[in-house]
Amino acid sequence: MDRSGAIALDELETAIRNLGLEQTRDELDKIIDEVDQRGNHQIDFDEFCVVMRRLYMKKRSWNEVVKECFSVFDRSESSVISKKDFQYILRELGDITDNQIIDEIFLEADVDGNGLIDYDEFSYMVKNYMTDDDIN
Repeated sequence: MDRSGAIALDELETAIRNLGLEQTRDELDKIIDEVDQRGNHQIDFDEFCVVMRRLYMKKRSWNEVVKECFSVFDRSESSVISKKDFQYILRELGDITDNQIIDEIFLEADVDGNGLIDYDEFSYMVKNYMTDDDIN
């Protein structure tokens, strides 16, 4: 990522390939056109989630998708997501940069209040964050 706060087609294509998904540039271009709400042919965090869900749902079960996403946030590979890792990923994706909003999302996801988000909490958050429209 180039830290621009958005993912261009080239960056998305590289990420998709690194995740082992087979998509042509034309297919990705079409998906971006469908989810790109700003019309700048780049996607932000929310749009990235929609793209990934669509691609993964074609190839994998929902649980596999959530596990893959969890591993992106679990930068320390400790089976939990620290607040620091959560903040880093959201800032890196660029869609949410306001610390207060990030803190609110983290607190909402951290159901047991231990300062960490485990897989079950993450899965619950992701499933509730996505809408039925995101699947189609």
